[in-house]
Amino acid sequence: MKKLLSEIIFSILSGKDYRTFVLATINERFITKAQELMTDIFVYKRSGGNWIEKLLEDTEKKPGKDNKFKLLWYGGLNDKTVKNMTGGTSTKEVCLELGKKNIESFRLLLRSFENPQYQLKVIIKKNSETVELDEIESIIFVNIISAMKLTIQGGAWSEVGKQTEKSLLYTIFKLLNISDDDYILIFDEMKKKELVGNREIDAIIFSKDKKHITIELKLLGIGNPEIGDEALARKVDLFLIDRLTEMMIGEAEKIGIKVVEFRQENALNELYKFLKSKHVICSPPKPISGEKLKSEIKRIVTQWNEEREGLKVVRKLKELTK
Repeated sequence: MKKLLSEIIFSILSGKDYRTFVLATINERFITKAQELMTDIFVYKRSGGNWIEKLLEDTEKKPGKDNKFKLLWYGGLNDKTVKNMTGGTSTKEVCLELGKKNIESFRLLLRSFENPQYQLKVIIKKNSETVELDEIESIIFVNIISAMKLTIQGGAWSEVGKQTEKSLLYTIFKLLNISDDDYILIFDEMKKKELVGNREIDAIIFSKDKKHITIELKLLGIGNPEIGDEALARKVDLFLIDRLTEMMIGEAEKIGIKVVEFRQENALNELYKFLKSKHVICSPPKPISGEKLKSEIKRIVTQWNEEREGLKVVRKLKELTK
């Protein structure tokens, strides 16, 4: 994800759909993880016997978060499903037990099918060696791969928010030539410690007259109307989003919230005009686009340092609370 960060930010600020880069990341991780799972299945299938149960048991004994995920996948499960089934518990012991039960339920169900119209058989090949899964094992294999795909897909979208949002705001501030002293980025740790009243605020910009402009950023599309409702209820000064319905933009204007959609060509100019009207010291974005803008964004992103920005927040808070 990190290597695509500047590409994602360039797409957002150019009014394009950034999600193709997320999908590319998901696909890359899917292929990598599928190879790992097939390696284990190849080895255990060759060993014979109740190899799926043996694979589950051996994986449960291995330490590390990656093996916890594999244990879930081999049982055809994911962490959220297990927690929902157990009231919030997903220890390895619980995952092993539920995984075995899930595998057995598949076997019982599939054996009850009489003369299915289509049959699936998976063959895994390594060099000149092959293993062939029977019909039931093949369906279980598909379920394993599906469980893995759901996990990495959810994780990748979450990672976009965590890695992109702060660096995107940082890039915007640099492109508008806002001084380091005139903004702070609000990190999750600050929200957890309740150092800010609104836990959804992502940044604060300070104007010449020392007033502060609160900013919330959501990289979500028009298909998530509840996000817009929640943001309007929080009454931040500036709400940045991929897209929002015209009705919600109108509602925001009524209560004094400025909405800027990224899915347009002039998002940076619109941001500049708004901040200028609030007496923020800033400059209009340079009239560059295409490869020049991409190069500038890449340069800014390489300067991004989360630890340094975090320390700056601490200094600013001390200054404001004197």
